[in-house]
Amino acid sequence: MGPEDAERSAVRDKSDAADRETLAPSPPDGEEAKTEETEAKVLAVAFPMAPIDRYGFLVTDKRFNGGHTAPNAYKHAVWLENRRTQKWVKMIGKQLEDWEVCQLRHAATLKKRIRKGIPEALRGRVWSHLAGSSQMLLNNPGAYHQLLQTVRVPCEETIARDIGRTFPRHSLFRDRSSLGQCALMNVLKAYSLHDPEVGYCQGMGFLSAMLLCYMPEQQAFWLLVACLNHKRYGLADLYRPRMPKVPEVTFVLQGLFKQIMPQLSAHLENEGLHPTMYLTQWFLTLFTYNFPFEFVTRVWDAFLHEGWKVIYRVALALLKVSQKTLLSSKFETIMEYFRDLPNKVDTDEVLTAAYRLPIKRSQISHLLEEYHNSSAAS
Repeated sequence: MGPEDAERSAVRDKSDAADRETLAPSPPDGEEAKTEETEAKVLAVAFPMAPIDRYGFLVTDKRFNGGHTAPNAYKHAVWLENRRTQKWVKMIGKQLEDWEVCQLRHAATLKKRIRKGIPEALRGRVWSHLAGSSQMLLNNPGAYHQLLQTVRVPCEETIARDIGRTFPRHSLFRDRSSLGQCALMNVLKAYSLHDPEVGYCQGMGFLSAMLLCYMPEQQAFWLLVACLNHKRYGLADLYRPRMPKVPEVTFVLQGLFKQIMPQLSAHLENEGLHPTMYLTQWFLTLFTYNFPFEFVTRVWDAFLHEGWKVIYRVALALLKVSQKTLLSSKFETIMEYFRDLPNKVDTDEVLTAAYRLPIKRSQISHLLEEYHNSSAAS
C-alpha cells in the first residue's frame, strides 16, 4: 500500500467511525487551543454592541453575513420581504386561519412560494403548521412543562457540555446565561425524557437552536418531536444507537448520484471517496451545522413541506454546482473542497439547481426497496 492509499484508508476509517456525539471537532491540545464557546466569549467582550445580520449572527462571522448591506440594497430587501409577507398573509390569513383552505385549493402556489422561501415574520408559525406540531401542542397541554419538572436527566451533563458549541456567534446563544442557551437546554432535556431510546445526540442541538430562532421553546420542542417522529421526516432514526437511517439515506443518495451524474460519481469513487466521507455531517444535522443560515432555513422550508426528497435534491445540487472543480481534482484537493464548501454556497444557485434535477419519488421508492431487501438478506 502506497502513502496515498494509506492516507485515504485512514481518512475513510476515521469517517466511518464517527460517533453520535462528535459532530463538532475537538480542539487540539495546547494553550493556543480555543473552543467555539471560548471564541464566543471573546467576541462578546470585544464586540459587546456588535451589529448582527438579519438572522441574529454577529457580522464578524463571514459564513453567515458578507458584511454591511448598502443602504439602497437594504431598502430594497426590506421592501421585497414586506411585499412577500403581504402575499403570504393574503394567501393564508393573518393568524393562518386560511391554512387548510390554502393547502386544498392553492397547493401548487403554496409549494412554489415555500420553495422561494417563507417570510421571516411567518416562518415559525408556517413550520409548525407544515409539520403538524401546532396541533400536537394543543393535544398535549402541560406535557412539556411536566417534563421539565424531572429532577434527574441522564443526558444533562452531555447536553450542558455541547450547548456552548451550538451557534456561539448567534445573539441568542452567545453565553451560558443567555435566554437562548437556557431554552435550548430545556428543549433538549425535555426531548431526552420524552424519547429515552433516542435520548440526546449533538446533531439535535443544531436543529433545536435553529427552531428557537423562530419560536418559543415549548413550540420548538413539539416541532422537534414532529421532525424526529413523523413518518415524513423520521429524523429519530438518525440519532438512535447505530444510526439506522444514515446508511439508508446514503444508499439512496448514492443511487441517485450514479443515475444523474455518473461521471462525477465514478470519479469520486476512483479517488477513494466513499459518500459517508462528505454526506454524513450534512445528513446528521440536515445542513444546520455549518452552512449559511439563509441556505439552511430555505432548505428547511421545503423539507418540512416535501420531506426527504428535498434533502436528496439539495445534496445532489451541491455536487452538481461543484462538478467542474471536483472532476479536475484529486483526493486531497477534493477533501479540502468539501471542508470549505459551506463557505462557498450561493443559496439561490444551489436551490435553483436542486429543483431542476430530474428526481421522481418512484426512483427514491425503488432505491429504498432495494436497500431494505439487501439489508434483510445480509
